[in-house]
Amino acid sequence: MSFAFIGLRPLLAILCCAFITTVQAADYPTRPITLVVAVQAGTAGDLVGRVLAESVGNKLGQRIVVENIVGAGGAIGAQRVARANPDGYTLALLNNGVHTILPNMGQPMGFDPWTDLAPVTLLVETASVLIASPNLKANSLRELIALAKAEPNKLNYASVAFGSPQHLAMEELKAEAGIEMTHVPYRGGAQATLAIAQSEVDVFWINTSVALPFVQAGKVRPLAVGSRQRVPVLPDVPTVREQGLPNYEYTGLYTLFAPAHTPDPIMATLSKAFADGLADPKVLAILKQQGFTPHPSTAAEVTQMLREENAKLAPIMKQIGMTTGTEAK
Repeated sequence: MSFAFIGLRPLLAILCCAFITTVQAADYPTRPITLVVAVQAGTAGDLVGRVLAESVGNKLGQRIVVENIVGAGGAIGAQRVARANPDGYTLALLNNGVHTILPNMGQPMGFDPWTDLAPVTLLVETASVLIASPNLKANSLRELIALAKAEPNKLNYASVAFGSPQHLAMEELKAEAGIEMTHVPYRGGAQATLAIAQSEVDVFWINTSVALPFVQAGKVRPLAVGSRQRVPVLPDVPTVREQGLPNYEYTGLYTLFAPAHTPDPIMATLSKAFADGLADPKVLAILKQQGFTPHPSTAAEVTQMLREENAKLAPIMKQIGMTTGTEAK
């Protein structure tokens, strides 16, 4: 009898842990949730996180505390969540670069975003607009391309860093248009936008929500939006596709992630709560006013979108010398 009893201990322990996990998932959440936003406060992604944190927190009956953890292109904040307990109390709001740019650079990240993070849902898509210096003799993307073809490398473009999404978006545009321009990296979007307004640099891809005040004040000139369709807040600005490059698209994704192995019931609760938050009329009004498109999705849809983006960006990164050719898992 004693040997049989001892042999049952591991089984009882497993069953006990499973029972506790089930109970915890059923009661979730019972305390505040931390939402790690891997971008600076005051940026587009931060706005999305804070607007949703309030609405979803009210729906779940617990506070959602936004914590901005920046650095290494989002890797530091993502790593914090990847290493957290998979209990639903530490989540991440990340842009697509964490999965589609950083892994391809061949530098140690301390975690694997494809296996150590589990997508909960896509939150929003955000369109970007190509803005130009007010002194640039181009009122459209077509005219910009014509100028660049007439004098290769005379025109220049800004980004927030070598290998940043804006840098890669412009490299893709150059390749599709068959033009050459000079890259001028800045330390951040605010500095790059100011440089455009002061005519220090010619063009810059920027998030529509950030560009709006500058466009409305006439300090910069919008040439094109990178989305498939025109943006409601800039209805008169044509897409890149409308201006002769039918395969081009540059949009940002902000996605909610949890640590891998978070229990399915908790993932389902989070997915529904954030989908409900995105449907909140107050949230919808704020997001649409800033040029965001709410886009709740399944985890499988998130993975597919990120894989497609990775396949598009990897060859561009290799061409400009910043990738090892690593592919998404």
